[in-house]
Amino acid sequence: MVITIHITIDGSEHAEVVAHIERGELQAGNLGLTLAEAKSVLGSVQKALVGQQTAAWVAQHRQCAKCATELRPKGHHVIMLRTVFGKMNITSPRLYRCACEDAAPGSFSPLAQLLSERIAPELQYLQTKWASLMSYGMTVDLLKDVLPISDDLSKAAIRNDVSRVAQRPDGELGDERVAFIEGTPLDWQQLPDPGGPLTVGIDGGYVHACNRKGPESWFEVMVGKSIPTTGQPKCFGFVSRLDAKPKRRLHDLLASQGLQMNQQVVFLSDGGDTVRDLQMYESAGGAHPGLVPRHDAAYGDASARTRRKQRRLRGAARMRSRRRR
Repeated sequence: MVITIHITIDGSEHAEVVAHIERGELQAGNLGLTLAEAKSVLGSVQKALVGQQTAAWVAQHRQCAKCATELRPKGHHVIMLRTVFGKMNITSPRLYRCACEDAAPGSFSPLAQLLSERIAPELQYLQTKWASLMSYGMTVDLLKDVLPISDDLSKAAIRNDVSRVAQRPDGELGDERVAFIEGTPLDWQQLPDPGGPLTVGIDGGYVHACNRKGPESWFEVMVGKSIPTTGQPKCFGFVSRLDAKPKRRLHDLLASQGLQMNQQVVFLSDGGDTVRDLQMYESAGGAHPGLVPRHDAAYGDASARTRRKQRRLRGAARMRSRRRR
């Protein structure tokens, strides 16, 4: 049995063979498409589709948008675009600008302007999602196993892409402020009923290098989760020593869950200085019926007692070790 898969474009005579699949006697291993065949078919279909789409788009932009004059070509170059179904090499023409344009004289590449990041958003999403759950190396292996991605995909490429994705929302954050209390008690009384409170759990942990000492050998990671009475919970995290806008980050997360100035917010934390500073002045405070940030004293006291007990035990162990010597 031989199966041939063709691609045809409606309205044109273009037809292209993307795959030949041969099958002998039916076995469990050759029933349906194998993973390698599926990756090959997807890669071929992607290449044909991208080629047709970009050719049609460039043809539409060969004329001046103002006077419809045909733009003179200057040359062309190849753009490398990474997609979910493989790396695409796309021919990108360079055109002279029309004399009627207000822009400075010269040339431009419309396709290069459209594909400025050189990576498909869907691939960027998958890389970021899996790299947030496992190492960069395992992310590379996973994507190569299930998608027709070229072998030159590296850990460094994924790390750089994830870094760019992370910097984008950081750039959209507003200015850092000491307090985010807005309005007056009279204004808060005019707000609609916010419903139940927001419960925010915050904690921090220290990550130490195994072979370095000094202030640069460790950093503190702050993580938390905000749980509304209704709706989906949201998580956040940052490195306290490197993040310049921790309070703004927390405030924007609460605001995205519909935070109002007359709504109660309950903070649960272990009482560390960095944790307390983060939640300070996120509320109206006092006896006003607005946000009421609250430290879970019982939990904090218990945690402090546990740490003191652990320090005493470590000290006693060191003393016993010295006596044996």
